[in-house]
Amino acid sequence: MVRQRIAIGSVRVFPLRRESLRIDTVLGFVFARDYPVLLDQSGEFLAPAEAGYFAGLRYVRRQRSFLLGRYAAKLALQCFLKAADPKTIEIGRGVFEQPLISYLSARAPDVTISHCDQIAVALAFPSGHPMGIDIEQIDPDRLVAIRSQLSLVERDWARSAGAQELALSTLIWTAKEALSKALTCGLMSPMEIFNLAQFYPLGDRAWGGHFQNFGQYKFIGWVGRTVAMSIVLPKKSEEIEGGLDFDAIFANE
Repeated sequence: MVRQRIAIGSVRVFPLRRESLRIDTVLGFVFARDYPVLLDQSGEFLAPAEAGYFAGLRYVRRQRSFLLGRYAAKLALQCFLKAADPKTIEIGRGVFEQPLISYLSARAPDVTISHCDQIAVALAFPSGHPMGIDIEQIDPDRLVAIRSQLSLVERDWARSAGAQELALSTLIWTAKEALSKALTCGLMSPMEIFNLAQFYPLGDRAWGGHFQNFGQYKFIGWVGRTVAMSIVLPKKSEEIEGGLDFDAIFANE
């Protein structure tokens, strides 16, 4: 699939169904441990404007997050578009820092990107079918800060999980941030507008829920050993059975 020399990262098709239509979205991901290879070969996948932006970044942490996120996004977009050369796909920035895609096709998809210390993920999806993704490290040092941004009900949901309180608090946070990306507003609004109305288990380590103020959206989320991730999608779009195998994707987290 990928013509460049880089052979790291991976993609997974995430199929959805909306009424009688199948909607294929694509998840791309790359682990932070692969950053040195990406840095050495960044010229193989960054478009000229992206390379120029990257060259102007001063801090190593920002350089890492940008390059890992861009590569994960290129993996997802390249698979979605069946593009031979990732450099023909350019990812710009909107006024709210949302990714904007330029490609040879007049109908380019959209992409949502997230990263934490150990992994970057990106989801390519059809324009007009808004989605958002967020992934966060499950970090005990962040529990107090995360809980301060949760509603009383959300805190109770997490506390009721006992030993999983930290993991579920982090997961609820990812659902809120993923919603802000689907809305293309980012976390520049009061956090309470992203509050959840429902939160329920979907299976082993998988959760779902709906939002108080945005009933047209829902989320599905997954808790791993060290990370939590949520995908927000339109309420009436359903995951096709046998879709994403989160455990397989993050087996090496």
